[in-house]
Amino acid sequence: MPKDFLQYLPILLVVALIGFRLLRASQARKIRPGRLWIGPVYVLVAMVAMFAFLPSPLGNPFAVPIFAGAGLIGAGVGYLRGKHQEFSIDPETGDVMSKASPIGTIVFLAVFLARFGLRTWMGNPQPGVGQPMDPQWILYTDAMLFFAAGVVVATAWEVWRRTRPLVLAHRASSKQPMPGDTSG
Repeated sequence: MPKDFLQYLPILLVVALIGFRLLRASQARKIRPGRLWIGPVYVLVAMVAMFAFLPSPLGNPFAVPIFAGAGLIGAGVGYLRGKHQEFSIDPETGDVMSKASPIGTIVFLAVFLARFGLRTWMGNPQPGVGQPMDPQWILYTDAMLFFAAGVVVATAWEVWRRTRPLVLAHRASSKQPMPGDTSG
């Protein structure tokens, strides 16, 4: 293989993975609204652990506004991602089914392209062995963690908010008792 081709291999792999993901997203899949809290908890615990054990970039006066901005932008993207999913209830099983809408797919692609564009614009830091990474890069990578956390939390919240009425209506129509209901 030519050496020039190897630099494009990661990009081709990412494009193939995104294509596979988009193909899967267009098919209805089962989701469990009662378990939507697990993803945000994992992300938040990982962030707390990372900031507890690694040097903190909070010495930079721009860190908190950058983190807050990244979290808010992530929450907006997560809201859009959750808002543009199509939900239905399987009448036989009562399972909530989710399918990505075309707008949800466009949001996903836009986020990927923005990330790719930012990485290209900022360069690709590759510190040598024993050389510390520039603190500015650490600040940006930490901000991307806040962005990801915002996406995960807002998506989970919006999906739960939109699927809860569907689940309640299905239970009411099939006369299934609510968990924890002791009446009757």
